[in-house]
Amino acid sequence: MKRKMGSFCYIYPVPTVLVGTVVDGRVNFNTLGNCGIISMHPATIYISSYKNHYNNAGIIKNGVFSVNIPSHKSVVKTDYCGLVSGRDADKSQVFDVFYGESDLAPLINECPICLECKTIQHVEVNSMDVFIAEITESYIDESCIKNGDIDVKLVDPIVFAVKGDYHQIGKHMDAPFTVGRNYKS
Repeated sequence: MKRKMGSFCYIYPVPTVLVGTVVDGRVNFNTLGNCGIISMHPATIYISSYKNHYNNAGIIKNGVFSVNIPSHKSVVKTDYCGLVSGRDADKSQVFDVFYGESDLAPLINECPICLECKTIQHVEVNSMDVFIAEITESYIDESCIKNGDIDVKLVDPIVFAVKGDYHQIGKHMDAPFTVGRNYKS
């Protein structure tokens, strides 16, 4: 039996990401749980952030930002960047920063996966700024590559249960688009 729980985004889990940009001449990072893939070719993603978030002004002005996927080792710093606004605190020294093609999209050395993004569309939806962006470059920590591909267990991303807690990735189940071939009707 299913229980009615009302209108809420019960999509579990969601990635925890650190979005980086430059605001008022200073590096800033914001923690978000609203991030997802729109298209694989070209690589296009979205992030969604409350309109009043300090980072949004930098993304709108610069047209570029970074999406950094932290591991569980960075959970304290990651959570801090979501608790404190860049209006009130200088978060430029929280992480070891590097740059790719743009000096307006700071990337985080401590994060196993870093994506450099160029905004292709900005949409306002309810209380959110939604930024649709093309990934212009990906930077992957070599320690997370196994047999030439990214191993999610080595990345050890922080995942977020929307109404609850941070979690780590569990065990491997099966290969997508393969295991379903075993279905018998």
